[in-house]
Amino acid sequence: MTDRIEEALRQAVSATRGHFLYESGHHGDLWLDLDSLFLDAARMRGWAVALAGRAVALNVEVVCGPLTGGAFLAQSIAAEFECDFVHAERRVDSGAVRYRIPPSLAATLTGRRVLVVDDAINAGSAVGLTLAELRRHGAVPAGIACLLTLGEAAGRIAAAERVTLLVLAALQRGMWLPRDCPLCAAGTPLASPPAIAP
Repeated sequence: MTDRIEEALRQAVSATRGHFLYESGHHGDLWLDLDSLFLDAARMRGWAVALAGRAVALNVEVVCGPLTGGAFLAQSIAAEFECDFVHAERRVDSGAVRYRIPPSLAATLTGRRVLVVDDAINAGSAVGLTLAELRRHGAVPAGIACLLTLGEAAGRIAAAERVTLLVLAALQRGMWLPRDCPLCAAGTPLASPPAIAP
């Protein structure tokens, strides 16, 4: 069953190789168009059920996901648990990216165990910033769950937070700080992500 889920995820996502700038500021050689993951709602529900099944032992009270993809998946997992759902909104303040939970939702988080969910974790900025926002409101991280991981960032974040990481599939990619990027050193220009290319 696990192999079938992993293969279905790999087939559902559109991957492009090139030289890209990620939200974290890192450079990488793989861009994923994750929107296609959400086309088939029944298939997505199956993936949410699989992740929820793996998270049962975490005693989750709230599920939180960064907008947009993470929140869609998080809401489906919350429905499986019949528990509360909150989302984190991406904001850019003075050039810095932050994730904020709306005040009306944040007020419900103090002391509650929260599963943080994203569709894919690459450099981990969305999940890391969402975790920081949850802690700011007194929530207790219970675990991290995602459909896909790229590289090792998700594992490092989970280890730093001392929480369980639940993943359905993993893809490999190169990711570097700009000063260490071999694609920059080779003179390869940064490309626009395919979904927003002119």
